Amino acid sequence: MSTEVDLPRPLARLIRVMGLIAGVLLLIIILLTVADVLSRNLRDRSILGTVDLSTMLLVATAYLGLASAEADNRHVSVELVERRFGARARLLFSALRAAVLVGLGALMTWGLTEVLISAVERGETTNDILRLPTWPAKVVVLFSFAAFFVVAIWRELHTFSMQRAEQNGDRR
Repeated sequence: MSTEVDLPRPLARLIRVMGLIAGVLLLIIILLTVADVLSRNLRDRSILGTVDLSTMLLVATAYLGLASAEADNRHVSVELVERRFGARARLLFSALRAAVLVGLGALMTWGLTEVLISAVERGETTNDILRLPTWPAKVVVLFSFAAFFVVAIWRELHTFSMQRAEQNGDRR
């Protein structure tokens, strides 16, 4: 069921900012890659750390866009099976999806928090010559997943309430 969902204004702004940051990071990746290619062609050497920095920026770019894609309903979804069932079954599926999203969101957030804490405690860095700390990318992944799950749960609860209203309207 693809419906428009009004998110709370602060959440919608946050998601918009995350999407803009993802766009800026993508532009930085493009510029960095072009500069590296030019450097290799003109000076016969690559820019130090370009690959590792681009990799970390690409991870941040991908994850920062998760919540925005969910908010705009741009993720792939398959409704072919669910449409074949009646209103009660669809309502049950929606409740199950919401419960799974809450459980998975809590599990992922907890797990990513543990990974972040471990990276900070151990002083984890990339394996390249620059030895970049990995915790900034892990913060982005944690924050992005948390935002994604908040939006996904919000959308599913909206879907559930709409289906429930339709079902109650059918009974009257």
